[in-house]
Amino acid sequence: MIDLRRYEVWLVTGSQHLYGDDVLGEVAEHARQIGEFLGGADGMPVRVVTTPVLTTPDAIRNLCAAANTADACVGLVLWMHTFSPAKMWIGGLNALRKPFVHLHTQFNRDIPWSTIDMDFMNLNQSAHGDREFGYLCTRMGLSRRVLVGHWKDPALLADLATWCRAACGWHDAQGARIARFGDNMRAVAVTEGDKVEAEVRLGYTVNGYGLGDLAAQVAVVDEAAVDALVAVYAEEYDIVPELRPAGDRHVSLRDAARIELGLRAFLEDGGFTGFTDTFENLHGLQQLPGVAVQRLMA
Repeated sequence: MIDLRRYEVWLVTGSQHLYGDDVLGEVAEHARQIGEFLGGADGMPVRVVTTPVLTTPDAIRNLCAAANTADACVGLVLWMHTFSPAKMWIGGLNALRKPFVHLHTQFNRDIPWSTIDMDFMNLNQSAHGDREFGYLCTRMGLSRRVLVGHWKDPALLADLATWCRAACGWHDAQGARIARFGDNMRAVAVTEGDKVEAEVRLGYTVNGYGLGDLAAQVAVVDEAAVDALVAVYAEEYDIVPELRPAGDRHVSLRDAARIELGLRAFLEDGGFTGFTDTFENLHGLQQLPGVAVQRLMA
């Protein structure tokens, strides 16, 4: 199970120097409030880190480079509080190697019709800035999620949380090690796969191991550990009489527990995050690792 709270998304706000320090200070404060709210919202699976407001191509490029190398960062949430000339973002977006969501929102939920003035309109130009940014992303052909709505809207928060979980899944796949025990069923096409393409496109490494390697790990499992896991089975599952201690097939349940323990040890020792197995070959295993697969991949 992935502990999502160890991951974070960065709330990145775009603007430009023409607005001056006073306006940019308000932009930074608004971004801080939004980031704090998003991070504390119910159902938000990751931490939300608010970055400084970006106003130059170099600052944008440097932040994207930092995001690429930050282990905890799974993606960016990009928002243009004011107008941010989008050509400034080309270099950074070209370098960015992590997913991003375009948050098309504005700080104020309602327009203050009775007090609105040019200062307010100068500060709150999200409709202008986000349209400019959206145009550039489309022009560059960038894959991204676009979320539209006020940042306190429960529907938007739910969509953002879903995107964050997907970004965590993508992040977990980068550099993930998958153990492939045996091969796929002979003559089957759909499960053949392409280990090179998987690493190039998806980020995870798939290497093959003989079932004999797994069988050797299973063979050294301690009997006391098997006893303890069988007791867990008895507590968590309804077990048919023939698999219970007095049943004539109880040894099959113990074999299943032994395989689970051996497989878990193999995966933990090798730092694997996933595995595949084959049902056409057993080579030293007493049965297919059906129970182990269900429990380890849950």
